[in-house]
Amino acid sequence: MPPAVSSASLAADGVSYVTTGKSVSDHGISVATGNDCALMRPVFTGKAMCRIDTTRGKDVPVETGHAAVARPGAPAVAAAPVAKDRYVQVGSFRDEHNAARAAARYAALKASVHPVEAAGARYYRVRVGPLSAEEESALKARLAQDSARPGAG
Repeated sequence: MPPAVSSASLAADGVSYVTTGKSVSDHGISVATGNDCALMRPVFTGKAMCRIDTTRGKDVPVETGHAAVARPGAPAVAAAPVAKDRYVQVGSFRDEHNAARAAARYAALKASVHPVEAAGARYYRVRVGPLSAEEESALKARLAQDSARPGAG
């Protein structure tokens, strides 16, 4: 393994171990087995590498990747939180008042105005977010539809 990759792997394991008491590999094994596993547990404590999670009943969903697959007869599971880490620029204006009107139009999407200097001129960019991937797609479709309307632009 190249030194940079090896260093990054060690750093990731260190951060993971400090925050959770388990390495990145331990987390992977835990997900794969559905139990609480730690490779070094037998070395340091003399206990088994994996602890069977007795809090999980036979009807509790098993998590696989980002989706939860329910076993027959299992209760409904709340969806995992959706990552909202995307921003979309919905306009760039020379006039600050026009930017403010655009921001008001997208206020429900947490619009904000950002003054910038470009080519020696001041512009006011209107950005919305943070958005989920689905919200970003819906907004881009809305923007495309709005720009296709006669008199838009």
